[in-house]
Amino acid sequence: MSSNFFYYPLISLCLLSGLLASCDNSNKPTPPKPEPVPAPIPPPLPGNDVVQIDFNFNSNTDGWTAGFADYPIAQASIFNLSANFSQLPAPLQTASGFMVSGTNRSDDLFMFIKKRFSGFSANTQYQIQFEITFASDAPSGCIGVGGAPGEAVTIKAGASVIEPLAINDGNNVYIMNIDKGNQSVGGSDAISIGDFANSKICDNSGFTYELKTLNNNIAPFSVLTGSDGNLWFSFSTDSGFESTTQIYYIGGKIKATKI
Repeated sequence: MSSNFFYYPLISLCLLSGLLASCDNSNKPTPPKPEPVPAPIPPPLPGNDVVQIDFNFNSNTDGWTAGFADYPIAQASIFNLSANFSQLPAPLQTASGFMVSGTNRSDDLFMFIKKRFSGFSANTQYQIQFEITFASDAPSGCIGVGGAPGEAVTIKAGASVIEPLAINDGNNVYIMNIDKGNQSVGGSDAISIGDFANSKICDNSGFTYELKTLNNNIAPFSVLTGSDGNLWFSFSTDSGFESTTQIYYIGGKIKATKI
């Protein structure tokens, strides 16, 4: 009897020990955790089919900056180069604009304003429509040194992937790093849209400022964007008049349509 008394509890104890051992997973290797799946990279946002830009210089230069080219670096002081936000002269003194001025000693002075804009599709061709309003004090039909103060000063509009900059050509002359053409002829990065002459007839009454608006509605212009979808726009004067030109940019419009 006594042997049976100890036999059953011993069996029960062994069974219980086995069950506990089977539940103990501390000696088993821990399975590796699955690597998190990264979120998919969203595709670049498409640029707009049509980009409309309206700008004015009513209260400041609105982020546009000015530059000058086609003159000897060492002689910069005699070109009287200047650019700033300014009130217009009479009879337009109630308005303001971006004034750019220079004295053309080289018979080829180039003066420009520029600004970068985004929102375009990358690597895409756009057709560009320009419109610019400015104040001119040069009457039509005048005779001047090297050319007329109005008709010999060409107004240009341009668009480029790279920033328009005046660079040293290696002979200590500032030239443009974009193809803007020369004087009345446009280039691949800028086109001629008219001249600086206003509607007044040249006489002895003096030069007074008048507003003038130009566009390229009859002269198509297109540009291919780069990988970042940005474009630099510019408006400029390319002068054959060998004296001072002082232009006041008032504002304008740029319409870019995807081709």
